[in-house]
Amino acid sequence: MTKPVDILRQYWGYADFRKPQGQIIDQVLQQKDVVAVLPTGSGKSIIYQVSGLLQTGITLVISPLVALIEDQVNGLNNRGIKSIALTGSLSFAELQRLLDNAAFGKVKFLFLSPERLQNEYVQKRLENLPINLIAVDEAHCISEWGHDFRPSYLKINLLRKILPEVPFLALTATAKSRVVQDITKYLEMDAPVIFKESVVRNNIRYKVDYVGDKLLGISHLLQKEESAIAYVRTRKRTYQFADNLAQQSFKTGFFHGGLPFDVKKKSLEDWLQNRSRIMFATNAFGMGIDKPDVRKVFHLDLPSSLENYVQEAGRAGRDGKTSDAIILVNDEDIDRFESRYLAMIPDVEEVHKVYNALYNHFYIAEGGGMNAEHNLDFVHFCKRFDLDPFKAHNAMMILDSEELITMQQVKRFYSTVRILLQPEQVRNYIQNKRLGYKILNALIRTHTDVLHLDTKISPFPMAEKLSMKSSELVSQLQELHQREIVDFKVAGSDLFIRFLRDRSTYVFKEKMKSIQHRLELKRDQLKNVLAYVLNKTQCRSAFLATYFEEENIEDCGVCDVCQQKSFRLNDDEIMQAVLDLLQEQCLTKMEIQNHFPVPVEKHIDKLLDNKRIRFDDSRKYC
Repeated sequence: MTKPVDILRQYWGYADFRKPQGQIIDQVLQQKDVVAVLPTGSGKSIIYQVSGLLQTGITLVISPLVALIEDQVNGLNNRGIKSIALTGSLSFAELQRLLDNAAFGKVKFLFLSPERLQNEYVQKRLENLPINLIAVDEAHCISEWGHDFRPSYLKINLLRKILPEVPFLALTATAKSRVVQDITKYLEMDAPVIFKESVVRNNIRYKVDYVGDKLLGISHLLQKEESAIAYVRTRKRTYQFADNLAQQSFKTGFFHGGLPFDVKKKSLEDWLQNRSRIMFATNAFGMGIDKPDVRKVFHLDLPSSLENYVQEAGRAGRDGKTSDAIILVNDEDIDRFESRYLAMIPDVEEVHKVYNALYNHFYIAEGGGMNAEHNLDFVHFCKRFDLDPFKAHNAMMILDSEELITMQQVKRFYSTVRILLQPEQVRNYIQNKRLGYKILNALIRTHTDVLHLDTKISPFPMAEKLSMKSSELVSQLQELHQREIVDFKVAGSDLFIRFLRDRSTYVFKEKMKSIQHRLELKRDQLKNVLAYVLNKTQCRSAFLATYFEEENIEDCGVCDVCQQKSFRLNDDEIMQAVLDLLQEQCLTKMEIQNHFPVPVEKHIDKLLDNKRIRFDDSRKYC
């Protein structure tokens, strides 16, 4: 008889399960409903994959993230395990073909989104498939108190009627007790077995470092052959920071959601194969990626929630070795976080105002508008209805999450261009004076982003500088676009809106409680991020554990707060320690700080004022 560990060794090459993977699989194989709350890096996907392979028939996997679905399907198929996904972009013919494959093609895993599950044709076909297990990934989405609640998750329980004898396995990385209760309630679980492991990983040292220059901070904290991830909020910062650190001989890569597929693939492969060492990325990076030797995860901007933070930090040290999760922060970050993020959360009335304004903008009356699609000039929309752009955008994201609208950023309010060639190809193109070479030369010289991102351009002034008519410039750019030299988009609307429900005062009132929950949760999440960063008294691990309602957590002894508590020197002793350090060599302020678990900037300034140390031409203290 094949055992779970045999499947693990055969397909994944691991000698044994991590705790508590094996125990969870045992419960699943006994046909019990299970909730598993396991931190990032615990191998949640292996649980349903091994369970599914040990049974006849198909494992149905519900997941909200298309990118994660694609990663899982590709990973399974690469291991010779037949898997398919029903993503939102499929035509009816493609959907029919894939479901036929599931019925007759020895498929072991069928992935789909909760939205796709609402399709009546899909439901009918699922009734007749040999499904043995239903795995619900990111199961916290089922709760209004989960950090990414989705109303469509509340409808997953329709599978209880379609497949009444099939057990549920609900998986998530973070869930407080209220969320776990909601998961069991809304999935209509029968005497579920609940596994909940600590979100805190013992091999990760959690730290918050106050720095002036964040890239300088990374260069001092990271050894050049260490593997690392550095998270930032904007796409632009990914490649700017990567380029900057590359000039210091670090092997860098960058990744964000707007990159072409082939560029993403190469960037990821370079990092996985250690051709690059530190990946600068937005939060689009990391989901489903299992690189065991990541020694450091940096956050150069404050995370949006502690839920997201522990997931992203958890990508460090998956091999069990000591690793670091470090937030690099300065006073400017705190001010920006409070003014741009915390203060820009709308209230229910402001969300309602944006809701009405959207329908009014497109002249949609009460009772109409369902499935209507429109391009939206966001700047004009905000001016017309006197809306704060930040709050209006946040309100529209709430309406999107509540499935009243779908909102897609198409970024075409301005004309944009991105050069598709590699730098060496661009140089050859210009040297050979091929079609539009003057335009490419001008773009390279005036827009440093144009090789990486869709870059806003103004055709009229650009045409004047090139002694061309603007119509000729646009025509050549369109020709270059056809030849796949550039990606050129003419100015248009910057948002695409689709209304999912008819305009209805009743519908909005029905959603008000959920919207209020969502806004309160978001506000609390941001406040707790701020509290975590500003905290100087409670062990970082204990702080995170307390936030996730864990009890009896001992201080870790290795985070920056614990180190500071154990550091007993007074001010005079610290200044003497700085003097002793500088007798050996001249150092920058950052290099000095890295020798101390407490801030020493005021001590350095005092020594400088008293002329006991000096600041030399190389910007070092001696």
